Amino acid sequence: MNKQNKDTFEYLFNTYYKDLYVHALSFVRDEEEAKDIVTDVYEYVWRNFTRLDASVSLRPLLYTLTRSRSLDFLRREKSKEKFLAYQRTLPEAEEEYEEHEELLAKVMCVIENMPVQTATVFRKCFLEKKKYQEAGDELNISINTVRWHITKAMKLLRESLSGEEMVLLYVLFVKK
Repeated sequence: MNKQNKDTFEYLFNTYYKDLYVHALSFVRDEEEAKDIVTDVYEYVWRNFTRLDASVSLRPLLYTLTRSRSLDFLRREKSKEKFLAYQRTLPEAEEEYEEHEELLAKVMCVIENMPVQTATVFRKCFLEKKKYQEAGDELNISINTVRWHITKAMKLLRESLSGEEMVLLYVLFVKK
């Protein structure tokens, strides 16, 4: 960059910095961010100074760049706020996950205490998501025997789980 361009750039900086700072501040309402935005604008102008048309006033360009970068900042902040709001909901999801894990552990305990054939049929139909006919074919038992074991397994689960836990179990296994 030659001496004349450096002098022109210095003139632009000394003349418009404060006004651009106030312009940026009117958007972002944060002094440090406003300074950063104006600094970015001048950095952009510095890097592209030789490509700019010196016969045209650079004031409108400086204001446009400042406004554009300020709005970009606001968009990023809005995205951050949305993400943080989403993150605040995660502990609730984590608590639900822990509840589901506790319920699964309780169900698995009940299944382990079921008669072997009843537990096997229940696992095939609910955990492996097999149809009654498929489970019956694999175990060489009739579909009616499968139904009987499922009825027995559900009775044992109802005796061991609360109504709320049964609803959650239904949502977890049957609805999927």
